[in-house]
Amino acid sequence: MSFKISKFFLYAAVFAITLVTTSTLFPFIVGKYAWFRSSVDFALIFFLVGLIKESDGNAYLERFRRVIKSPLGIAVSAFTLMFLLAGTFGVNPANSFWSNFERGEGGLQIIHLYGFFLLLATLFNEEKNWIKIFWCSFATAFISIGYGFLAGWGVNNIIGPAFGTPNFRFQGSIGNPAYFATYMIFMLFFALYLLFTKYRGQIRSVKGLPIVFSVLVFAVFLFLAATRGAFLALIVSSVFFLGFLAFSKKEWRKWLIGLAVFVVLFVSAMVVLKDNPLVKKLPFARVFDISFSAQTFSDRRVIWKMAWDGFKERPVLGMGPENFLYVFDHNFNTTYYQPPAQFGAWFDRAHNIIFDYLAEIGILGTLAYLSIFIVFYVEFLRRGREKHAVRADAPKMTGLPAAAKAVIFALPVAYFVQGMVLFDILPTYLNIFLFFGFAYYLLNPSQTKEHKTNEQ
Repeated sequence: MSFKISKFFLYAAVFAITLVTTSTLFPFIVGKYAWFRSSVDFALIFFLVGLIKESDGNAYLERFRRVIKSPLGIAVSAFTLMFLLAGTFGVNPANSFWSNFERGEGGLQIIHLYGFFLLLATLFNEEKNWIKIFWCSFATAFISIGYGFLAGWGVNNIIGPAFGTPNFRFQGSIGNPAYFATYMIFMLFFALYLLFTKYRGQIRSVKGLPIVFSVLVFAVFLFLAATRGAFLALIVSSVFFLGFLAFSKKEWRKWLIGLAVFVVLFVSAMVVLKDNPLVKKLPFARVFDISFSAQTFSDRRVIWKMAWDGFKERPVLGMGPENFLYVFDHNFNTTYYQPPAQFGAWFDRAHNIIFDYLAEIGILGTLAYLSIFIVFYVEFLRRGREKHAVRADAPKMTGLPAAAKAVIFALPVAYFVQGMVLFDILPTYLNIFLFFGFAYYLLNPSQTKEHKTNEQ
């Protein structure tokens, strides 16, 4: 029973995205991390109770040990350790650990994300567990979209941009259209995975309607957020998706490569024609306004230079998490502030996940962070070579359809591309750590020799 309750709180954790606490100074942030941390804390408490009191506690303890000792578990552990060490030896250890009300992304948050990953990887050892949490995530996404509609209609006590306002961009319950778009990318890929696996043969049936509807909705609202970084992430990851399929399915190769080329040419044409009146009338026309000379990109280039200079000052472990303001103040470039336009990108982040990590947790922390993805792809390519599972205890990856493998292959690409112009916040962190837990489930052998536990 304790392990069941622990799972319940893991399912509950994803609903943090829906919370908007208007009574707090930062309504789109505080409630989310308070809910997420509380859910993980309760999940951990009941997990520990289960280890002590339940008859199958030893089996779960052995699973936990396997997670810790796995390549992916070691990589995530190394990143967490480097993050905490960087904070301990940074310029403001207290701020690095506790962060502030506006961000809440310090060491305490990383500890909870690490716990979230470990508990998911340990407790969610059956496909049905992952299907449930994905559907919980989809429910969360629909609630977030619903909140955006209420804000758009101007409902009392609901905050957000109203429909019809100049340059309107949909932001749901996230509070920022750029991050709402990134959130939709995760939801879209998770939904596509289920479409290609669980609902593979039901696409045209009534049972398949909910997942098909979800895919369409997430795609539409991704575009309505009108975020160029997320749009580029979708295009690049789509090319990787098609490329993976092309190499996996020889009989489809010619058509898939042709489709990838068409996608690239079509998007390129839309970018060239971005000033055409017909293109401008599209509700998501902003995504085609891509230029290295754009003011938003120019602002980012200036702050990236500041981040690089800050990294060179403290290259090993950086200034410490949440301490980018010290980098900004010490390396301020006057071209960043233009009186007519004021300042560009928000100045407590570099707006690039690599530059952010280099400046805040140094080369050791950044390499530990990148090692997670390196390990994932090494394990993915190693485990995914077999087309069919030949053993009962084979990793789940070996038996997946090629399209499902392509989704798993392309998702980190989308995350990285959008991260070149943004930084991580809870909706991003939560879903990438959810993905890490799911990757562990897919890449590691089934433990068929373990006895069935009554909590399942």
